[in-house]
Amino acid sequence: MRELISEANTRYGRVSGTQKDGIALFAGIPYAKPPVGELRWKAPEPPEPWEGVRECVKFGDMCIQNQGWVGMEAFLNHPHSEDCLYLNIWTPAEGPGKDLPVLFWIHGGGFQGGLGDEKLYHGWSLAAKNTVVVSINYRLGALGFLAHPELSLESQAGVSGNYGLLDQICALRWVKENIRAFGGDPNRIVIDGQSAGGMSVCALLASPLTNSLYSGAIVQSGGPTKGRIPSLSDAQQTGVKLMEKLGCKSVTEMRALPPEKILEVSCPQPGEALAYQPVVDGYALMEDPYDAIASGRIGAVPVMIGSTSDEGLFAPFGGKDYESFLTNSKKVFGDQAETFFSLYDIREETFPRCALDAQRDWGFLNVQTVLQKLSRVHPCPVYQYYFAEPIILEDGTFIGATHSTDIFYVFYTLHRLGASTVDGEPMKPRLGLGQYTLSDRMGSYWTNFAGKGDPNGPGLPEWKSIQEAGDRYLRFEAEELGCESTRFQSRIDFLKNNI
Repeated sequence: MRELISEANTRYGRVSGTQKDGIALFAGIPYAKPPVGELRWKAPEPPEPWEGVRECVKFGDMCIQNQGWVGMEAFLNHPHSEDCLYLNIWTPAEGPGKDLPVLFWIHGGGFQGGLGDEKLYHGWSLAAKNTVVVSINYRLGALGFLAHPELSLESQAGVSGNYGLLDQICALRWVKENIRAFGGDPNRIVIDGQSAGGMSVCALLASPLTNSLYSGAIVQSGGPTKGRIPSLSDAQQTGVKLMEKLGCKSVTEMRALPPEKILEVSCPQPGEALAYQPVVDGYALMEDPYDAIASGRIGAVPVMIGSTSDEGLFAPFGGKDYESFLTNSKKVFGDQAETFFSLYDIREETFPRCALDAQRDWGFLNVQTVLQKLSRVHPCPVYQYYFAEPIILEDGTFIGATHSTDIFYVFYTLHRLGASTVDGEPMKPRLGLGQYTLSDRMGSYWTNFAGKGDPNGPGLPEWKSIQEAGDRYLRFEAEELGCESTRFQSRIDFLKNNI
């Protein structure tokens, strides 16, 4: 059977893509020049125009990266390259002229890994709900977020370190300028990301460079955390140390190195804080996104933020074993540590489940606190969700609603759940009608939000904004989809009063 072709005009030239089941896919469209050679560690530049029709039927290379930040299947089977600034578009085949809402997806991976076309967030199902889906690659690790005094001196803005963030802004600007040719409405672009992608959305909300580029924002498991983003001076010191480790005397020498050498030397160690991530540089970011969001100094658009119930990330009292957890907890809670241990039944035989519960509540409290602050000053609706549908394996093993689980539900890619894990060991989750129904509903909430800045729609339980509902949020669970207040108020109150 002959493959169906779709074509569209961009300001840089005409592109062709493929069609399947009424959806067109344009894969690997360049949104910037390859950031190689002299363009390594420079702000992205517009792509070169081309003659004729450019075939966009194959996904672009993922940003070259170290192992451990993306599913093993993608890491092993997808080409890696420093030449990675490409985007992908899923759109109804009859899209041109439709002015459909646009979901602009930013992948996670700790700013060290990931790719825009990983199979778990392909946009077929959301496009079938009359939404244009765009996913992007951006520079990662030291290639995307290296700050250094010498780089700052050569920059017109006098700063360095935010190249990956500038890539995202460049791609967003490309979409604003070109998406109408693919059936999208340039005035209805919702930015959405998970984990580091969610942190990126927070940064884009706070950036002075993104004015009028988006109409709404969704943050999945990447809510702002105070003090996480480094200053330019601190980031530059990290860059100075990297140059020393590489044995280089100048940025020119560093640009001459193969990217593999930079990755080898800059690879984060297990448990190490992220050395390469967005920077408060006074240009792309004027302040920590946490402070900007908590104070309402962000784009005046509807916002949706949530987390999963078993991710347990970033809590200050974490620990990889029982003893380190106790030590860290005592440092945080002081003379209230025993009360904390009692509230969560922290004992050696109950660890790590109870520790994960405590970390879960801290993450939930962090999100709710900043959203409560935002809701008091923000002129647009703010929505909070809590994803609690657990992964349960076919043999009955409880895994939980872990970090990233919600993505499979939003994109209706449950068939990929557990198929490719970071350590390469696939899982076989138990899935039924309840999970697929929840997935379909979540996709509808997301596309409704993209379309009108309000996730509600026919056949869906009502989801009220924080301005309307106070501390109530929407709980996503197959058996209990609906709004509720926290089930663990005494624990939440303790954490709020003692951290």
